Amino acid sequence: MQKFPLEGIRVVDFTQVRMGPQLTQWLGVMGAEVIKIETNLRQEISQMVGTPGDQRLGESNRAGYFATLNYSKKSITLNMKDPKAAEIVKKLVKLSDIVAENFGKPIMERWGLGYAELKKLKPDIIVYAGSGWGRTGPYTERPAYAPIVDAFSGLTFANGYFGGEPKGVGVRGWTDSITAHYGVFAILAALYHRSMTGEGQYIDLSMAESSLAFAPEQILNYTMNEKLLGRIGNQDDFMAPHGCYRCRGEDKWVAIAVSSDEEWNAFCNAIGNPEWTRKEEFSDAMSRWKNQRELDSLIREWTINYDHYEVMMILQKAGVMAGASLNIEDVVNDTHLKERGFLVDIEYPNMTKLRRPSLPWRLSDTPKGNYQYAPSLGEHNDYVFGELLGLSKNDINSLEKAKVIY
Repeated sequence: MQKFPLEGIRVVDFTQVRMGPQLTQWLGVMGAEVIKIETNLRQEISQMVGTPGDQRLGESNRAGYFATLNYSKKSITLNMKDPKAAEIVKKLVKLSDIVAENFGKPIMERWGLGYAELKKLKPDIIVYAGSGWGRTGPYTERPAYAPIVDAFSGLTFANGYFGGEPKGVGVRGWTDSITAHYGVFAILAALYHRSMTGEGQYIDLSMAESSLAFAPEQILNYTMNEKLLGRIGNQDDFMAPHGCYRCRGEDKWVAIAVSSDEEWNAFCNAIGNPEWTRKEEFSDAMSRWKNQRELDSLIREWTINYDHYEVMMILQKAGVMAGASLNIEDVVNDTHLKERGFLVDIEYPNMTKLRRPSLPWRLSDTPKGNYQYAPSLGEHNDYVFGELLGLSKNDINSLEKAKVIY
């Protein structure tokens, strides 16, 4: 039987909210054993925000937002306010490869579980420390949610329409997800480095820097030309037409991008060569770019007569770049994604199935992924404390009564 790529790797997971849990989740999907440390002292924030839990699961706070970010993991409960809990974590670290956390402050160090201490326990341990601003610098303990770091990085400033206010970037938590993928890359690099040298790593990953890494052209334009890239909506620096155009139906749109005179001629032929396409203002690429607002208005007069899929097919057939702007209903029911199996159904113990996105890549010689339902709180206490750490049932009961395991 083929193995998952990260089978045999164990992760001690202290992460919360979105950026950290999504990172460790992908490690779990690739086969790592991810042990999520939780507590009965308080709920994890992702259980209290976002999509309401699915009542069919019988445990509503484990569904919705939490379940989307924590499948393919195991869950144990510890009261980290008790020093005995830290001692249990140290035993678990000795049997693990990676420790992941994304606390906003040096919580791990306060528990005696900082990198220096963990490295003494296991010299080749890999510690991932994700945070809003990084673990050094004057901003290190500032609060950081995605909209805050996007504003800092300049992305919010550059996003929006001409003359309008700055706009948030992407859907909720977009930068968390981007940072999570950077984190997976960093951890895989650290695992490779360890396999070659026997050395562990401390990974200091900043959400703000992850966001800024998506804006290299802004930095380059300023450092070379002392110019700020302002808000331009859907406009391109060179192409016109270039935008999203209203189509027939409620809130239906299509994206169109024309990059050359050849494509412009193909576009004109595809829409029937109306008289306005021969206007001097649209005679070449520069003229079209200078007069794109008028051009966009005329194009909308054509696209509004067709639905977004029809416009896409007409223009693609003519060799023009066009794509229907899909809402999530369109995406979930798209035949291409269905054929590729991108959306997976995760089955829960009561036979309920919840549909989730899968890994966005395919490895030819390994299984597709380890997709297991998000665990119940403390579901794997017996396995971790008993099987892995060798504690007796009496020891576990005593720690539960003392609310160390809690």
